[in-house]
Amino acid sequence: MRHPTIHRPGNGRRAQRGQAMIEYLVIVGVVAVVLFTPSPITNNIAPADFLARAVRSFFRGYSFLISVF
Repeated sequence: MRHPTIHRPGNGRRAQRGQAMIEYLVIVGVVAVVLFTPSPITNNIAPADFLARAVRSFFRGYSFLISVF
């Protein structure tokens, strides 16, 4: 005699959590590659470096303005 298959409601959620983790890792990997790959849009500088330079420039102007007042 065969036993009926028992359906456990938690199994589907566990599989979905695993899929979400894979999707998250793929997206994070793509974003990392995009941030650290030089592109002609940013004058052949990696976008992360371009952003760091922009923040540094802004902070330089901001600290000068604070020192004046």
